[in-house]
Amino acid sequence: MVKSIALAGLIVLLLALIVFQYAITSVPSLEPPITVSDARHVDDNNSLLVSLTGSDGQRFTLGLRGDIEDKPEETALFFISRPNLVPYVYWPGFRSNDEKRVLNLLASWEKNRKAPSEGAEHAAYQIYSVLKDRN
Repeated sequence: MVKSIALAGLIVLLLALIVFQYAITSVPSLEPPITVSDARHVDDNNSLLVSLTGSDGQRFTLGLRGDIEDKPEETALFFISRPNLVPYVYWPGFRSNDEKRVLNLLASWEKNRKAPSEGAEHAAYQIYSVLKDRN
């Protein structure tokens, strides 16, 4: 009886950890209109970071690390899905389903923007272009 209860508790704990892992590594579906709220270029590791915000206020931070100008096919995508819950940086694989989900999110943003890219929006468009060319 004790072994059964311990096994059931372990299974519940493992399921909770799987759900938690999915919550912090999934690409959120931001409510349109999606806006670019912030962009930064970090010279130390040659990264470009962009924060997107949905109309519901949910934020999603993504970026590319590597040489975007000369070797865009070698840049690595990373994102922080739930920065308020856990600031966990997730690095999806090249041409993975997660990378395609990020591309779809950026395509939705790009389709609905009104003005040409400038400032923070230009950084988001750079990331969108790299992912579009790669996938």
